[in-house]
Amino acid sequence: MIEDILSPVEQFPTYKEKFREVAEKTFEELTSAAGIDPEANRILCREIQDLKSNNAKTTTTLRWWTILCVFMYVVAAVCIIICISKGFQNGLVVPILCILGAIAMLVLLFWKIHPIIKKYKLIKNELETQIKNKEQEAWDMMAPLNQLYDWDIFNRMMTQTVPRLEFDPYFTNQRLADLINSYGWDENFNKERSVMFSHSGLINGNPFVIARTRKMEWGTKEYKGELTVKWTTVETDSDGKKQTRHHSETLRASIHKPYPEYFEKTRLIYGNTAAPDLNFTRDINDDKLEVGSRAYKRKLKDIEKFSRDLQNDFAMATNEEFEVLFTTTDRNNNQQFFLLFTPLAQENMINIIRDKEHGYGDDFQFMKHRKLNTLTAEHMQNLPLDMNPRIFWNNNYDEAKLVFLKTTCENFRAIYFGFAPLLSIPMYQQIRPTSAIYGTDMPRQSSYWEHEAIANFWGEDKFADASCATPCILKTSESRKNDGTVEVQVRAYGYRAEPRVEYVSKYCSNGKYYDVPVEWDEYIPVMGTGSFDMQEDTTDERPNLDPVTRMQETNQKLNAFGENSIFRRHITSRMK
Repeated sequence: MIEDILSPVEQFPTYKEKFREVAEKTFEELTSAAGIDPEANRILCREIQDLKSNNAKTTTTLRWWTILCVFMYVVAAVCIIICISKGFQNGLVVPILCILGAIAMLVLLFWKIHPIIKKYKLIKNELETQIKNKEQEAWDMMAPLNQLYDWDIFNRMMTQTVPRLEFDPYFTNQRLADLINSYGWDENFNKERSVMFSHSGLINGNPFVIARTRKMEWGTKEYKGELTVKWTTVETDSDGKKQTRHHSETLRASIHKPYPEYFEKTRLIYGNTAAPDLNFTRDINDDKLEVGSRAYKRKLKDIEKFSRDLQNDFAMATNEEFEVLFTTTDRNNNQQFFLLFTPLAQENMINIIRDKEHGYGDDFQFMKHRKLNTLTAEHMQNLPLDMNPRIFWNNNYDEAKLVFLKTTCENFRAIYFGFAPLLSIPMYQQIRPTSAIYGTDMPRQSSYWEHEAIANFWGEDKFADASCATPCILKTSESRKNDGTVEVQVRAYGYRAEPRVEYVSKYCSNGKYYDVPVEWDEYIPVMGTGSFDMQEDTTDERPNLDPVTRMQETNQKLNAFGENSIFRRHITSRMK
């Protein structure tokens, strides 16, 4: 029987150790399947390091000889200049010494210094050639392992560690329909956003989506300009003489104009039918709310004052620390709120917010709207959650293992504590849907979320208008063909920058006003278009499939789909 996670912070060390074991086992399996000899790679990498060390020493020596060479040329040139400038007017001693010094310098340079520099250049070139060849040999040695990493390797490791967690091969129309029809997801959310990547699946039988989206919002940008004004005045001095004076003043002006700003945000969206009428918003606390601190007492006092206002349908929890740390004064249903946040759930939430040893502390926003929960955690914003397998590529076996373990373990920690506020609520784990739209008898068709993620993976430059000067918001539509392929049309919304000039009147100390030109850019909407073909792999995920067979099947799909195609998260795609 699979146990629920009833105390996320307390149970994390156990899951952390389990994931570490899974990650190490997975890497060893990949190493074995690839036929990599770690010791042979270590010997080769030590040779490369020794060559790089020798090359660094050679470069330093060459630099000093070059500096000496330049210095001697400068000294010789100075001697010749002195000889020419002084001539023989003041005797023969100085000119002769200068000539002899210059000749000695030049002889030493061409007889000794230049050959030494040439020798070290040859040594450096030879070392760099050896390094390049050895590094390529190391890449060739590690190529079988690098080819075995795939897009779903991390998801399989997560599921082995937390069996309650299931990932979809890709985000399907059926999963999206489930979120819309069963949990009330509002599709208006996506109208002005583009999906950079998404992972969907189930936790305890309830659907979730981890998605990073890009949105454009209008901000303002300051533009500056200046104008130099010159004038003359005639003044009479104390002697009665007239003098002309020249004056100059630089006038400066600035204006603010609309400017498109782009923001990316990662969210965890989770559907659960528990407390179906409850809405609330919980934000990150700006202050350090240690029990007994001034900030803590001030916030507690504000909440108590709010609860005494009879116009507010708000009842405080007996656990004051929970109310201070997890403030949700906008909640609309106290009965359902405390149905979710039992004393155990309250203690769990306090532990999550307080814990910085295992987790990330108070770094998450928690919004609940009826059956939908949205969590935005700061620690998930910059992590490579798409887990592109190329991040593991390396020609050094020990470094590859270190990167693999460090990256996957840190991502596990990030996702675990991304889910932690949900896992802290026992009722969310007790309620599981008895049925769902996502049926096994229905064809798994990828949703537009996945199409936008693929388009962004290919790169917005493939679709943007030639005049576009900003990032783009990519939106897609699909046309399914009889042969099982899908043509995805992409629209890239961006802005071109049109130069403008605005004149700002400024007062000058000569008593006049002048128009100061300020150059600025007007951002005008443009839309680029493009398309790509894709095909979904509808076979069931086989977590126990050996890595070599998985790679061979991937290569077969790529070869069948054509040149320049990619296989990403069970979808093969190709630019048209």
